[in-house]
Amino acid sequence: MSDDDELSFDELADDQSAGSSKHRGRRRAPRRRNGLLRTMLPFVLVVAVVLGLGYGGFQGYRWLTSNVSVEQEATDYPGPGTGEATVEVASGDTGTEIASTLVDEGVIKSTGPFVTVFASTPDASGIEPGVYRLQKKMASADALEALMDPSNLAGHRVIIPEGLRLTQIWPLLSEASGIPVEDFEEAAKDYTSYGIPKNSAKSLEGYLWPGRYDIPEGATAEEVIQMMWDRMEKQLTDRGIPEDQWHQTLTIASLAELEVRESEDYGKVIRTIHNRLEGAGAADGTPMPLQFDSTIHYITGKEASVGTTDEERHTKSPYNTYLNTGLPPGPIASPGGATLDATLDPPKGGWLYFVTVNTDTGETKFASTWAEHEQNVAEWQAWAQEKG
Repeated sequence: MSDDDELSFDELADDQSAGSSKHRGRRRAPRRRNGLLRTMLPFVLVVAVVLGLGYGGFQGYRWLTSNVSVEQEATDYPGPGTGEATVEVASGDTGTEIASTLVDEGVIKSTGPFVTVFASTPDASGIEPGVYRLQKKMASADALEALMDPSNLAGHRVIIPEGLRLTQIWPLLSEASGIPVEDFEEAAKDYTSYGIPKNSAKSLEGYLWPGRYDIPEGATAEEVIQMMWDRMEKQLTDRGIPEDQWHQTLTIASLAELEVRESEDYGKVIRTIHNRLEGAGAADGTPMPLQFDSTIHYITGKEASVGTTDEERHTKSPYNTYLNTGLPPGPIASPGGATLDATLDPPKGGWLYFVTVNTDTGETKFASTWAEHEQNVAEWQAWAQEKG
């Protein structure tokens, strides 16, 4: 039916009673109100829920703030501190690293306040590495002040130079700590107990890192050895040297440490070692014995010197690099960082020989042929004769 037809139908209905017409009008109005209600109802419900939650949250907040005391937790101790704590500051530690150590030892409550005061104190970067005796529950500013005072260093300080063998290291440690040399010698026997891999020398010779140590009071020989090996292990791993190459690397580095004085010559010595072992250059493919006097000094126990006697060079020992081809069984001293670095990337060169031509300055000359080496030896002999 069209809209026009519907309109005509309504006009015809006008002849009917007014009651009937009003009745039709009242039937349409409720349908329009019901449709609007259905449309608005979801919105009304959402608004009611939101208002209810907001009101409930507001009332809950009023109850919480009026009945519960909420305060921010303090991030620093008020001080002045109590009891005693021992803290080690390692070489190169940053303010953040020192703060973490202090928190671990119970000296300060959190790292934030200490890092802030550290950053605002110019002299804080001059804190000496070592073991310090502090208190627990100190204010961060007090803890920093204590670390900047060398009088708070605890234990016994000792410096172990590069290039020393164990028989030279033990007396230095003993003198500083009061631990008998015999205790160190006994503790060194079971070298694998410290985590050192088994090696062909069956020794921890060369595995103790040189440098400065603060030995805690009451420490044992085992604890001191562990401390020194831990540092050496870190040096090896930080350089990315694989564990199965540690022994050979330390052996070669120890030879370079004792054969020359100047650090710029370490790499040349290491290249010379490789060339002789491989028979490179003028060796024409035939491996050569190293013939290093430093290994003879290790056998005889003498202090390092310029030369060796013919009798000493004929001493039977696996460490005698005049009689044996190849590397000695193990390191002959504790190498330092410069020689370890030199083992990683020695310079290219065909050197097979070297000699120190001036032992006062440490000047060393390298040669690729025997004839050139003879000239260098003659230069050293002339210098030695002049010195008398």
